Amino acid sequence: MLRKGILPIVFGIIIAFAGTRLVACAGPIWADQDEQRFLDAYRGYVDPNATENQLDRADSLYVEALQVLRETYVFDVDTTKFVDDSIADLPKLDLKDKSPENVVGEVLDHSLHDLDPHSAYMSEDMFKRLQESTEGSFAGVGIVIAQDEDKQIRIVSPIDDTPAARAGLQPNDRITSIDDHEMKGQPISEAVRLMRGRVGEPVRLGILRKDKNFDVVIRRAKIEVPSVTAAIIDHDIPYIRVSRFDANTLEQTRDYLKELTKDVANPRGIIVDLRRNPGGLLDSAADIADQFLSKGLIVATEGRGERKMRTYEADRSSFFAGVPMVILLDRGSASAAELMAAALRENGRGIIIGERSFGKGSMQRIMPLSGGGGVKITTGYYTTPEDHIVQGNGVVPDIEVKLKDAEEFDREIDLAHALPPRRRDPRKTITSVDGDKCAAPIEIERLGKDGVKAEDQAPNPQTDEIAPDAADQAKKDDTPHDEVLECAVGYFNNGMLAQYRSQVEPLLRAGL
Repeated sequence: MLRKGILPIVFGIIIAFAGTRLVACAGPIWADQDEQRFLDAYRGYVDPNATENQLDRADSLYVEALQVLRETYVFDVDTTKFVDDSIADLPKLDLKDKSPENVVGEVLDHSLHDLDPHSAYMSEDMFKRLQESTEGSFAGVGIVIAQDEDKQIRIVSPIDDTPAARAGLQPNDRITSIDDHEMKGQPISEAVRLMRGRVGEPVRLGILRKDKNFDVVIRRAKIEVPSVTAAIIDHDIPYIRVSRFDANTLEQTRDYLKELTKDVANPRGIIVDLRRNPGGLLDSAADIADQFLSKGLIVATEGRGERKMRTYEADRSSFFAGVPMVILLDRGSASAAELMAAALRENGRGIIIGERSFGKGSMQRIMPLSGGGGVKITTGYYTTPEDHIVQGNGVVPDIEVKLKDAEEFDREIDLAHALPPRRRDPRKTITSVDGDKCAAPIEIERLGKDGVKAEDQAPNPQTDEIAPDAADQAKKDDTPHDEVLECAVGYFNNGMLAQYRSQVEPLLRAGL
């Protein structure tokens, strides 16, 4: 069992996930002089028919939110300035729903986003969607999104085996419209609301990719996708891919690791693929790292004033002990995925091949408010076993594999109001290689039903009009090579990267 050390915290934890905890808020509170200035000001911008009860609920929402901010935000907050900014936002609002709760919620959302990209107001409906996503089940298209500096909705990563992935959506695509609703300047919550709907109903997304605009029509599906897939490469290299961390990921990982252990008697190496993994439940990520570690710190949390709050330590007998390990990362690997990769490397378990990761290493808590809705507040940083911080820095690979025509990609540090980085890992990339030069053909035997991936059997909304025979042939002719994976396999045999094993592994064993 993973051991967790918990120092006293103000709020009881109800549910914890990567970067976010849902906690209970305090009891009744009263507005101070600054908060009263906002309560007086916003009344001039709401529906004149609003009832006293509606106004009281909205008042409570704002006052409680500021109390939470004062007590838990990662840095001291100038609440006078926060209130001034909230009042300044009121004339800029363009809302059809001018109920007190909606007006206050919108202002709170803007003001919290001005602190950092991840602090936000959440409506009651958003709470429900949040719980669905961490349970591994929701109805939508299957993408992780963020808002970039110029207020565009950006795709961080499509989730494997979902309508979005099968439609060919890519990291860094911008969503310009959803069912003809222009999205520039709209909050992430609105984008999520518009993309959710009934199973089978279509949704039209306007996409900007580099300088090309096009529309994609996707049919919504219940997103209950496996978060883990596995394979055997070249008969003796176990491969396991974790696409996100949810409540079911640990069980799936264990099942595949047991199967791989049984099927591969003398493994040359093992590959753990965390590319395009946007994160998820931190407990899940720490538990999966623990499958490969018998001892050592996995991750810790650091709050205001760099005070350590919580630690996760390994105590399991590890799978594939002593077998060389490669962890694959890319620019879409974020949050819990970055922390797991860093934990494995800093405990001397494996090297990292691929790209520098996204760099999201801050921790959020979700706090319900009695006035309705709730707030997501950034309360700290995550730290690695060697006390480095991923936030703003990302995780640097030991061996970088560069892909041809890879476009520029905004990482965490590029987002407006991103938290400043701290204590960067001093490691540097040993070498950088071109993917097309180190790639070589590999043989992959996929585990699971009939050895076929889910997306190979599912209809593609982009090719539904193509006759089945033609679609099958097109798929065979246009199957892309996974150059990074092929290069990583070469690390274990006589491939181009094998020459670096004598440089990398002594450093790994020495913890450097």
